[in-house]
Amino acid sequence: MKRTVLILISILVCAAAGAQDRFSCNFKMVDNESGKTVASGKGFVQGECYRLETDWMQVFCNGKDRWIYSPGSDELVIEKNDVSFLKDISISKGAEGTAVVKYETYTITLTDIKENKEPWSATFFIIDPESFGDDTIITDLR
Repeated sequence: MKRTVLILISILVCAAAGAQDRFSCNFKMVDNESGKTVASGKGFVQGECYRLETDWMQVFCNGKDRWIYSPGSDELVIEKNDVSFLKDISISKGAEGTAVVKYETYTITLTDIKENKEPWSATFFIIDPESFGDDTIITDLR
């Protein structure tokens, strides 16, 4: 799961480099070998901050720290934001409002890329661990 999370994060960061500074998009990640969709969802980018939402995870990053929450296992992992592997990613723009990212054996298609004119608040890109119940597993790796 962590590898998939890092790849998804990378697509949004790369897209930010080639798109607006503040945008939202839909994404679909496909494993080229099996042809299966690995993940799909919605992404939000504002400078170095980002947020990913899928059916099986939520990722929040304020540029410095990253929170990965898995509702299925009720687990929250907190770690430093490291995107040093981005040098291996290839991005190409498609039709208006789309982009395609290739990384190793994955192809990620971004659609409905829309600039957000008004900034999101800083709290949009963080998760407060105190807001979870006692049953949530919280692992802080910072």
